[in-house]
Amino acid sequence: MINDTQKRNQILRKIYRIPSEKLEELDDFVSRLEQDINKKSKVMSFAGAWQNLDDSVFKDLTENLISNRQKNKRRIDE
Repeated sequence: MINDTQKRNQILRKIYRIPSEKLEELDDFVSRLEQDINKKSKVMSFAGAWQNLDDSVFKDLTENLISNRQKNKRRIDE
C-alpha cells in the first residue's frame, strides 16, 4: 500500500516530466483543486452554528417558516 508521501513523490516525478508549455495548465488545475478545498472548509465552518440555539427559538423558526417566507417574499410585479 502506498502512503501519502510516496504518492506525492510519484506526482512530483510526473510533474518534472511535463513539458514547459503545459505548466500553466497544470498550475490552473492545481489552483482549482485548492479553491475546492477552501470552499468546503468555509461551508464546514458553519457546522454546529445552531447547536446552542434555544428550543423555543428553534420551534418558533420551524413552525413559522412558511408564513415568514411568504411575508418576506418579493413579488415579481413590484
